Formats: sequence, C-alpha cells, structure tokens
Amino acid sequence: MAETVRLPEQQRRRPLTIASLPEEIMSEILLLLPPKSILQCRAVCKAWRDVTSDRAFLLTHHRRQPPQRLLTFIRDVGSHHDDLDILDYCVEAVDFRTHQFQSLARFTGQDYDCSLEDSPFTVHASCDGLLLMSYNNYLHLCNPTTRQWLWVSPPALQHDKVVGLYAHGHPSEYRVLYYREFGLGRTFYITTVGSRKERRIWPHSSSESLRKWLTKGTEDTEFNKPFLFHGNLHWLPQSGRQNKIVVFDTLDEAFRWLHVPFKMHNVSSLLEIEGSLAMSNSHIGSSKVDLWLLQDYKHMVWVHKYRIELPVIDIRRLVEDDVWFLHIVSQEGDVLVDGSYWQFHYDMKGNLLEKFQCSGRMLNITPHILQESLIPHEVFQILDNERTELPD
Repeated sequence: MAETVRLPEQQRRRPLTIASLPEEIMSEILLLLPPKSILQCRAVCKAWRDVTSDRAFLLTHHRRQPPQRLLTFIRDVGSHHDDLDILDYCVEAVDFRTHQFQSLARFTGQDYDCSLEDSPFTVHASCDGLLLMSYNNYLHLCNPTTRQWLWVSPPALQHDKVVGLYAHGHPSEYRVLYYREFGLGRTFYITTVGSRKERRIWPHSSSESLRKWLTKGTEDTEFNKPFLFHGNLHWLPQSGRQNKIVVFDTLDEAFRWLHVPFKMHNVSSLLEIEGSLAMSNSHIGSSKVDLWLLQDYKHMVWVHKYRIELPVIDIRRLVEDDVWFLHIVSQEGDVLVDGSYWQFHYDMKGNLLEKFQCSGRMLNITPHILQESLIPHEVFQILDNERTELPD
C-alpha cells in the first residue's frame, strides 16, 4: 500500500492567493480585463505593474480587444429653453456584442449651419487604437484609451484634404496621407507625425488610367472614408459610380486599382471577415444586403458569401420615407440599420436584437474601427519630454 504524503501543517493551512499564481497564469487572467481595469491593476503591486507594462503583454491585449464601430453626432449643450447655440461634437464606439456605447472624445463649440455641410469636426482615420480627428481646422492624433493627444501639422486643413493614417517602418512611426488641389489637379503628400515636414509623392502606378484619374481631381472616390486592412488603405467609389476600389500600398507608398466583378450599390461598406477583406452591399431602403468576400487578395478573386433579408415591415414602423441604410458590421453577420432617428441591430437570420436612438442628432456611422490599445507610442513620449524639459 502506497504511503500517503502529508504536507507540513504550515503549507496545508496557507491559503491559495492570486499573488502566488505563476506569472504565465497571472498574465492570462489579466489579459481578460478591459483597458481601464488594466490601468487600475498597475496600482496594486509592483509585480502586476511589471506584467501589465510589458510590451508583449500590451500587444496581445490590444489584439484581443473587440473591434468597435465609431459613431459621430452632435448634441445641444443645455436644455431646449437655453438656446445657447453651443454644440458638443461627440465620438462614441459601439460594441455590437454587448450594445454598450463608450464615449471617446468630445469637442464643444459654436453651432453651425448643417445645411451647408461645413461641420468643423471630422474623424479622418483610425489605426492601431489611435484616432486622427480635426476640429476648427486643427488636426489631432489621439489615443482615447490613454487620453494622450498631440497636434499634427502639416497638413494645413484650410486647403489640404486628409485621406488616411497608417503605420510605416518603425512600430511607432505613423504617417498622414493627404492631397492638395491646384486648379483642376490634385497632388498627394505624406507627413510623418511629429516631424512637421511634408513630402510630395507622385501617384506611382502601373496603370496610366489610374495615374490620370488620381491627379485630375475627380470626386468619384470617397477619399474621406478610408478603410485600413492589412496595413493598406482602401477607398470605395462614390455612390457606386465605378467597380473599382482605390488601394494605397503603405509599404511601397503607391496607388493601385482593386477590381470588383459585381455591381456596387449606393450603400456599400468594407469590413474584415475571417482575416479577409469583405464588402457589405445594398441599396437605400432595401430589405436585403449581400456580403462579398475577397477570397484571393493578390488575384482579386471575390466570392458571394451570403445574403441577409430583414423584415421590412418592422423597420417601416419607425423609419419615415423608406430611407434607411443596411450595413453588415461583423464577421458574425450582425446587421446595423441606420434609420436616421432610430437604429436597429439584427442578426444574420433577421432577428431583431436591439433598437436604440442616438442621444444627439446628425448621426454618422463611420467606416472607422477602433481596437483599444495601451501600447505606448514614442510620438507621445517625445512630446511629453519636450513639455517637461526645463529651459536653459
């Protein structure tokens, strides 16, 4: 008969605590926490601070964060009786798994004439947990998770149009792509965030038609709605005017076409499905939305993944004039219906999961996706050092 091994009395009485767990297990537990809780954990003890400050940990944590669609809207400051003519320009992120909305940024300023479409506030791009936004012609780079901000110049927004933000080379080097119009022509520029220098780029491409198209100043492409996929910027055509997507290769810093073999309708948007580029394709006021998947990115092979049909009668009960927009917004097939005053969330079987109203007006469902990040970026650290340095 085997002899029973008995632990010393002191060890048998010692309770198992979270502090006694191996570092690998502790790290996996902490990776499950949201960013705000990670920041709070750093104040518990030195061991937790070391684990949650490690760059490998932060990179893994960033990759596990749910992708959240960005919404913008305006909200009147004060009550309806105050008539202050002051607005809050708001950015929020929505997680369609939990229907939770998170406030990311807010600018407060004077009211503007909405009929002229000259809003002083714009979200230009999202990349690696960073947002590129402008207010009153000042361009800002922001990490909404860590609340770090900096002013970006150039470009000068009085005459430059921002079309994208991307990482290049060094992990903490970010570049802004923009263009400037001269007469009937268009010239593209690049600036590295924090350098205050700009570099003119010629729209290199193997396609002569693309070179002419990029420089002639056409408005056929929605350059104000970039979609970042696998490090490259993508822009859809304006209102389905052509069956080509413009791509900017951020490694070679060159443009090219991405051909689409099907008809793009006036309600199209890009997203990532199962690691591939995908397109949600529908009409204004339609009850049907198709998902197309770019199965082979190099050879531009698209496949029709599925079609979702929604109960149009239910939507019409709350949406006026039969004007609404359908967008597939996740790889699970979640569909967001934007009816201006009401928004609806359906699953891919057409079941209504949630309906909600924006807390303001002029709601804009942007193409930008945010995955929160606690990764420290050198561009913010350099700025912080400049602020803390004492003059000689």
